[in-house]
Amino acid sequence: MKQIGIILNPSAKINSKRAAAVIRKLGDIFGARAILRTTKNKLEIAGVMNEFRAEGVKLLLISGGDGTICSVVSAYLNLFGEDELPVILPLMSGTINMIGSDAGLRESQFTICRKVNDILRRGAPVSVIERGLIRIMDSRLDEPYYGFSWIDGFLYRFLIDYYKQGAGIQVASIMTIKTILTLLSNGGRGPFENVDSTVYADGEKLPHDGHVLIIASSLKKFVFGFDIFADEARPGESFNLVYVRENYIREQRHTLPLGLYRSLKSDRNGDFVNRSVRSLRVERNSGYIIDGEIFTGEGPTDLLLEAGPKVRIFSFRGEKEIVL
Repeated sequence: MKQIGIILNPSAKINSKRAAAVIRKLGDIFGARAILRTTKNKLEIAGVMNEFRAEGVKLLLISGGDGTICSVVSAYLNLFGEDELPVILPLMSGTINMIGSDAGLRESQFTICRKVNDILRRGAPVSVIERGLIRIMDSRLDEPYYGFSWIDGFLYRFLIDYYKQGAGIQVASIMTIKTILTLLSNGGRGPFENVDSTVYADGEKLPHDGHVLIIASSLKKFVFGFDIFADEARPGESFNLVYVRENYIREQRHTLPLGLYRSLKSDRNGDFVNRSVRSLRVERNSGYIIDGEIFTGEGPTDLLLEAGPKVRIFSFRGEKEIVL
């Protein structure tokens, strides 16, 4: 039986040029305490999850970005149901690392692993935070998909461009500055036009059709560390929703940049919604991103997002302590 399972995406940004060295270092740190596997696709992930489950793994280390974490968690839940998952430890080695950032895991994966191994060697309890997953049901997919953040509209297009330009902090900074300048000068024109949609939050239709962007997330901080959510989601019960229409952007474009650092409240007209919800239905969606992974289709489709199971994430600044 192994206490620790490590799943490594050799194509992740930090791992891609030195996968063999990363595998060797992680093996040296944990020794016989861990079982380490590399995966190149979702079919391989399912096989590894079966192996980890049989080994009784209690702490699941994922070396990759948010997209890898999303794929691993989805595979586990679709194989074994929504019972308690192992504690997840994100090793931030991908292009998008919101989950690890939310847990305060900003050091290198080797530094984090050495600290974790020392905690386990001493038999000390581990600190965790709890976050809820979002269950995404798309009729084009064979199974539900699970993630911590879902986006569409303007931010869907923004992140596709971000990947195309090479990603990274410098790219993100330049694109964000350009977007803010466009917002201040253009208002609702250009990239901030509504896309066709009808949206229901907790079964109730929002007043208007069409939106510029939707963000659904169970994390406290959004991409690049922005603090945008007005409510605090309850893990396993609700998630945060930010819904923005063109009218709101046109009228509030000078104050919107502040909303990246100080959450804005919902407006009375229904053009801007910022609150926690239990479910979200989006009709006629043309593409979206779950935790950095892009989902596109041949035509518009209807989606249902629901509050999914609670997940424990390792964190040195955890909200509670548990014994593995």
